[in-house]
Amino acid sequence: MDVSPVSLVAEDIRSVEARMRALPVPAAAPVAATLERLLAAGGKRLRPALALLFGRMLRVPEEPLIHLAAAFEIVHTATLIHDDLVDQARIRRGIPAIHTEWPAATTVLVGDFLFAWAARLAAATGSIAVVQEFANALTVIVDGEIRELSVAEAGNGAAGYETRIRAKTAALFEAACRCPVLLTGDSAAAERAADYGSAFGMAFQIADDIMDFTADSASTGKPSGQDLARGLLTLPAIHYLASRPDDPDASALGAGNSDPDIRARLFEKIRVSDAIEQSRASARRHIGRAVESLCAFPRGAHRDALENLVNSIV
Repeated sequence: MDVSPVSLVAEDIRSVEARMRALPVPAAAPVAATLERLLAAGGKRLRPALALLFGRMLRVPEEPLIHLAAAFEIVHTATLIHDDLVDQARIRRGIPAIHTEWPAATTVLVGDFLFAWAARLAAATGSIAVVQEFANALTVIVDGEIRELSVAEAGNGAAGYETRIRAKTAALFEAACRCPVLLTGDSAAAERAADYGSAFGMAFQIADDIMDFTADSASTGKPSGQDLARGLLTLPAIHYLASRPDDPDASALGAGNSDPDIRARLFEKIRVSDAIEQSRASARRHIGRAVESLCAFPRGAHRDALENLVNSIV
């Protein structure tokens, strides 16, 4: 998104990044250097951008807003560190994943360190409501990660998939949108912001899962086909399987079949099938819900940016 809706809060995002880099250095200096590389590698910064856009739209004071936006990006980074270890993914944001340079125990503790620092930033807002929402989001996210590890859960079709990504991905977007509005004391508006964030997160994850089939590694900063390789059913695979139950290669969608040739054939079949467009249609439905949620907020540049941002997902 070069001509991006987030340009409206670009200066704030620079402040967020400075706040992130000001975290206390872990005891092991080489670990700190590795962590600094990951933070500096960038990313879309969508979660802080959403928090900033809602906060600026509703004139939330700058200092707690920057604390909050930084907290959500740090939590996101922590989840990536743990995800990469669990999935044994070797590349993140175009650089080696932390677990490729450090033992598993160190990697887990680095992620834990980030969770703790993010909690401190959330507490620095001085809002009990924000701290409660932040803690609830962390609980839901971890539950979503556990669900994803379950092969049985992964096989529950579209309904199981939506439950999983609502917890794993949408919960953090939801909290990032709700929390700045909670700082205004308007609980009704906070619920509408949460509706937007949840729908945004659902659409974003579906689009990301589509890209796992359609985009090359250079554009995503991570290898393609990771989900299929570990037997995880994302929406394109679920739609494909539902429409072609007799495909002889369909058994490779389960975790029990590791034949790379079968997986490669299935990957290509899904990539060129109508399952991709079916998945895009699902993402568009969530986008429509997000746009509808914005009607509760004052018209202006920030609301327009939020609408443009969610529409840019697909």
